[in-house]
Amino acid sequence: MQIPSMNDILPAEVSVAEAAKYLGVGRKIIYQLLEFGELRSFREHGKIIIDPSSLRDFRESGKQP
Repeated sequence: MQIPSMNDILPAEVSVAEAAKYLGVGRKIIYQLLEFGELRSFREHGKIIIDPSSLRDFRESGKQP
C-alpha cells in the first residue's frame, strides 16, 4: 500500500492557482488545459473550480507539460 504524499492530497474543490501548484505549471497552462478539455471544471460564483480527480488523472497520464 502506497502512502499518499502531500502532493496527492487535494481539497474537494481546487482553484486554478492550486491546480497550477499541484501540476507544477503556471496558471496560463491550466487555462489552456481547461480549454482543450484535458481538465474538468465548473463555475461557482464566477470562479473556476477544477475537479481534483481530473488533475490526478492528467498527472498520471504522463501528458504533463
